[in-house]
Amino acid sequence: MQNWINKLWKNEKIIFILFILQITVVYKLIQIYFSQGIIFKTVLDDKIPFIPEFVIPYLLFIIVLSLPFILTLKNKKDFLAISRLFLIVSAVCNLTYIFFQTTIIRPEIISSTIFDRLVLFVYSIDSPLNLFPSEHVTFSVLSTLCLFKINRKLAYIILPFTALIVISTLFIKQHHIPDVLAGLMLAFLGYWFIFKRMP
Repeated sequence: MQNWINKLWKNEKIIFILFILQITVVYKLIQIYFSQGIIFKTVLDDKIPFIPEFVIPYLLFIIVLSLPFILTLKNKKDFLAISRLFLIVSAVCNLTYIFFQTTIIRPEIISSTIFDRLVLFVYSIDSPLNLFPSEHVTFSVLSTLCLFKINRKLAYIILPFTALIVISTLFIKQHHIPDVLAGLMLAFLGYWFIFKRMP
């Protein structure tokens, strides 16, 4: 049994697939079966305006998330380390959602600009649950931290986009400030205590 687990843990393809399952299937199942969330916010959250244009950087998340994996495809050791890191961090997120489910009251969108429609699209595919910590923040920051080790020049180019992704979660009312702070903390802790210690 232990040998089987060790083999699985050393298989970069399986670890990557498990990570994808964590952020898709498991994430969605938690939203379905743990649908009663509390509103966990600060007094500052109500002062943050709804700015639909920030949906553009919000959607850039998938590109930033993909970069560390794409850039290490030909390096089994680095790809495995990154896959393990993201798998562990995604598991922490999902466990938190199970035991501390939070929600958000989304604005009523009555305008019909392209940005409004994109926000409505985001709302339609992602229920207002599984907010603390923000996976958008966690994984975009985590990806950028990994990029600093993989390709430092590219990391500096991506950094401002990552900052926009982080604040976009607030401006399109997908998250509250505590979600963002928790996401930042988890990203840095995950990087320093997991990734840096991996062989």
